[in-house]
Amino acid sequence: MLFHRRFEHRYPRIVRGQGAYLYDDEGRVYLDAVGGAGVAILGHGLERLARAAAESMRHVSYLHGTQFTTPELEAYGERLVALAPDNLSHVLLMGSGSDAVETALKLAYQYQAGKTGTRRKRKVIATQPGYHGATGLALAVTGKPRDRLLFQGLLPEQCFIPAPDAYRGPGSAEACAMALERKILEEGPEECLAFIVEPVIGASMGIGVPPPGYLQEVRAICDRHDVLLICDEVMCGFGRCGEWFASSLFGVKPDILIQGKGMAAGLMPLSAVYASRAIVEGIHRDGGNFAHGFTFTNHALAAAIGLRVLEHVERHDLLSHVRRQGQVLRERLSELTAFDWVDDVRGLGLFCGFELVADKATRRPFPRSAKVAERVLQRAMARGGNFYFSIGYLPDGTGDSILVMPPYNVTDEELEHLVDILRGTLEDLDPEVRTLRGPAA
Repeated sequence: MLFHRRFEHRYPRIVRGQGAYLYDDEGRVYLDAVGGAGVAILGHGLERLARAAAESMRHVSYLHGTQFTTPELEAYGERLVALAPDNLSHVLLMGSGSDAVETALKLAYQYQAGKTGTRRKRKVIATQPGYHGATGLALAVTGKPRDRLLFQGLLPEQCFIPAPDAYRGPGSAEACAMALERKILEEGPEECLAFIVEPVIGASMGIGVPPPGYLQEVRAICDRHDVLLICDEVMCGFGRCGEWFASSLFGVKPDILIQGKGMAAGLMPLSAVYASRAIVEGIHRDGGNFAHGFTFTNHALAAAIGLRVLEHVERHDLLSHVRRQGQVLRERLSELTAFDWVDDVRGLGLFCGFELVADKATRRPFPRSAKVAERVLQRAMARGGNFYFSIGYLPDGTGDSILVMPPYNVTDEELEHLVDILRGTLEDLDPEVRTLRGPAA
């Protein structure tokens, strides 16, 4: 029997997909408005890409990344670096966001150990909320206490600062960034290895766009204290916000950058770690190799598919489409704020979310026991819509928001349908939710 993560959940058996739609074995149709958390960036039924993948499979089965390379591997690496900020000179291909974060942190540590001649720089600062993965180091820097709680005894302790929250805690970019400087000074700059941050925070807070200037301030603080800046763009990058790199939207060049999710459009697991020229040359100058890797690092087939996905996005000018349709989507989602428990539509490109609150005037959240976001997802699924939620991201463990991340080639009709599903869902739930708001509403 297959081990499913959710023991009591009934999993629809999907037999085919086309565009943004999925079809199960009982004849039900689902509009996939999130692509499995931002992975299926081109939707479903990708016959041409699937044929190209099958062709690549005919040539070679597997090559170890320390022994061989292929023309497509090298071509893909060159293409990715050519798109990246000009200080990033090399890219290492991994299999998931979690192992890419593990790789990035170990890369930072090896570089700083060689540069300083000591191993004192080992503390990583991250934001809370923030999500960076489920494996050891990645989970240790994930700013979701409820995710870390069960495994706390297995994890190295790291440092956290509050993430910018434009909805509940609007502050200047400088004020938000000063939390980082205070933490570095508190821990000691000689102890601090890196600051890891999502340029646009994703599932851990229902989309968090930073205030203008925040990331530039962060970059200056990291430079001032010799702390590496790592941008985790696993969810918000690779075109999701309308540009290849979300950090580029804010004029920031990180020392290490991570991408993932939709790089292979879901046809293969694929992620990437980009490193600055200074880091790569520093490790090489120390006379060693990078002391880390996985069996499927620099996987030839994943690179071949990733290259074709990148070419498809460029050929069809899909990033322009993402920007255009993203604006339309946020305008349509804003109509849902007519419900007095829906607020703050936010996002960039096709990376959108909105808040569910008990009281708009005070921005008071629902009690977590009400499970409002879960109710929305469950009712939307019954209406044929697949969405994503973020829960429990506020300091007291409350917080409900809904995420919408349709494919880059989403049509006007599909956008109209997904908003109609959400509107119908909210209408269905409105009387029920009103009883959950409490006397202070």
